[in-house]
Formats: sequence, structure tokens, C-alpha cells
Amino acid sequence: MDLSVVNEFSTGEYPVHIAYIQNVSPKTLAVNPEVIADNPFLFSNELDYKLPITNQRSSGRCWLFATCNLIRMLTYQNWEKELDIKVDNFELSQNFLYFYDKLERYHRSLRYYMEIKTKEDNGRYMYTLLQDPMGDGGQWDMAKEIVKKYGIVPKSVYDDSYHSKRSREMNGILVAELKSDMLKLDKLDSEDIESGIKSMMEKVYGILVSFLGKPPSKFNWTFKSKGKVHTWKDMTPKSFLEQSGFKPDEWVSVVNDPRKENEYNKYYQVKYLGNVLDQHVGWLNVPMNRLKELAKESIDNKQPIWFGCDVGANHHRESGVKDLDVFSLDAFLNISKSMTKEERLSTFTSLPNHAMMITGYHSEDDDVKRWKIENSWGDKSGNKGHLLMTDRWMDEYTYQIVVHKDLLNEKEETILTTEPSIIPPWDPLGTLA
Repeated sequence: MDLSVVNEFSTGEYPVHIAYIQNVSPKTLAVNPEVIADNPFLFSNELDYKLPITNQRSSGRCWLFATCNLIRMLTYQNWEKELDIKVDNFELSQNFLYFYDKLERYHRSLRYYMEIKTKEDNGRYMYTLLQDPMGDGGQWDMAKEIVKKYGIVPKSVYDDSYHSKRSREMNGILVAELKSDMLKLDKLDSEDIESGIKSMMEKVYGILVSFLGKPPSKFNWTFKSKGKVHTWKDMTPKSFLEQSGFKPDEWVSVVNDPRKENEYNKYYQVKYLGNVLDQHVGWLNVPMNRLKELAKESIDNKQPIWFGCDVGANHHRESGVKDLDVFSLDAFLNISKSMTKEERLSTFTSLPNHAMMITGYHSEDDDVKRWKIENSWGDKSGNKGHLLMTDRWMDEYTYQIVVHKDLLNEKEETILTTEPSIIPPWDPLGTLA
């Protein structure tokens, strides 16, 4: 090896702190306490009903936790107003939605496989399908369809199992079985395909019951409100959804995708991304200022926001503060921070990889400075389970919100009824939170 070539690149100036970074995380040394101090967990407008912070444990179910947290907060509001009920420690069963997502996802993957294999030049589509067909991640439209088809139940009725909290082993078994079933379908005559899929799905239902428990079809629910114990009898998951007052189709997904090839004010869908329906996950793409305007209006209307972001970017875990300058890594390591949001997304440097809820904001002189986040990592994370994103962090690392459709203007509502532009499944925004 010609060491002169190596030496050619080793004559520059080193950061002054280089000797201290070798045995410690650079974020430990580069944290900016001033940024944290300047962003206290105080908000001029917030939704806080003292509901327990949830914990997804060692699973990727954040999108389902965010969905359950959205529904329970709206349900809590509805019941307090209409029934004079304030349920102590109210939490919905994430495991219930998780069970049926796994079931529907298995079935949809078989259907996608049968369609993709008939196409010419299907290599990249097949590769994408087979990479992680039974993972825990998901999108709002997938959660919405599960809720619509199966309903919801309280967590006390159908609690987590060992495997819903530690999903890797179960997922590995499901993936192996799914790929085996795909190969079995290849060997069946066309007239036997449907009966073959039906048999496979009956088997998978039994596997999921073994791992997650059998989901209830009818139940009694006992709860405490204002010191009194109540029991609702002969409930079903669908009747409990109706009792909640939550209407899934009234909530729509809005994204900020700044890439030039994806125009604003258009409706997009990701091909071969779904669970219940043979219909792809979709959204309305809007400029960032419009997305934030919708978010603020939602909080003003006492409606929390399901949202997707790049959770680890510029995130100080101990305090829960997210800000572009919460760490001074550029100074410590002489690295560049020059990429735009569009460039980070295009190069897969930043992705919408986690779903949570926005439950408040703080404004000064009509200018929003920071947003309150309810997470699903337990009450020991961040600030008692909550995170904080500054408004400029939101600009750069928030990609998606879910809001009530009544907040959309007439033009935006019309766009959602138009024929969607199709995005391939390997697109960065096809990432499952």
C-alpha cells in the first residue's frame, strides 16, 4: 500500500475535541443546553386529559399506538361531553388492531405476489415485496381500514401478549411461512388458487391466536369514572367503535413532499402498499406552511394530530427536545449540514420512520415556536413520555399529518377524489412508520 496516498489526506486541521470523542457518543459532548433551556415544556394551547402514556415496547407498532391514542383522546372528549363520563386510565387495545393487521397483511401479500409475478420486469417490485412483508410498521390508511372493518376494544379486554411487545421472533416465523405459501401457490392450478389461499389464511389465523391471543367478538367492559364503577355489557368491537363517536373516514392524510417531481396539491398513492383493501396508501401533498396551518387549526379545534416524522434527527433523548441546533456536531466533527429537506428525502438520508401525536403548540405574537408531542415509548422517555419539536425542526423533519377532513378547503377536498398519481413502493415516502 502506498502510504503517501494516505498521508495526502491526513495533513488537515483536526477539530479541537477530537481526542475526547473516541470513547463517548459525540452527542454527549455536543449537546447545546441553551437550546433545551429555551424550549420549556410549556404551551399556550394544549390538549391534556391526564391519560396514561402508552408503551410499544420492543415492537414497531408506533402507527397503531398513535391511532389508538388519537381515537381514545377524541372518545374521551365525546364521552365527557355527551355521557358525563371520565374513564380512569383509559387505553385502547393496540394488540387488537395489531392482530388483524397481521392477518390482513398476510393475505394482501399473497395477493400482491400473485399479481406481481405476472408482470414483465417485475424484479424490483418482487424484491421490495419480499424484503419485509410482515414487519410491524404501517401507514394511516392501513390503520383506518383495520378500524373500519374490525372496530376497537379497550386494552383491559384484550391486553398485550409477550409477542406483541417483543415481535421479532413471531415476525420471523410469519415471514418464513408466508414465503413458503407463496411458493405453494406457484404449484397450484388456477382453479385451486382461491381454496389454497383460504386454507392458508385459516392456518395463519391459528398461528396469530397462538402468539397474540384470540381477539374478542363480544365482551363486557368494567371501568371507573368519577369514583363510580360502570359495566357496559354485550359490547362488540364494532359497537364499541360506534359508541366512541370516532368515524375513520372523516380523517385524511396530508404530507409535505418537497421533491420537484411530486407536485403540490395533488393526490398520490403508493403502489402495492396496503392491508385490508386492494387499494394503495395515499395522501394529499401540500407545501409545509399549509401543513402547519392545518396542524394549528386542528389543535385549535381540540383535535389531536396523528403525524409521521424522522424521529431520531436532532433529538435529545434525555430532555425530549427536537431542534436543528440541539447538538453542535458540525463544529465537533467538521461535518456539513447543507442538505435540504428535498435532498435528504431523495437520498434516503431522512425518512418518515415514526408516528406519534401532536397535542399542543406554543405561540408568541401569533408565531408558533414549538409543538407538544405525545409519544409511545413509556412515561420514562423524554419529559414524562412527551417530546417537544421546535417549529423549525417541524419544517425539516415532519412529513405527514392526519387531520379531520373538515379542515380542508374545497379545492383540497376535490383533489382527494381525483385519480391518484402512483408512486413505486420503494419510494422514500413508502416507508412504514
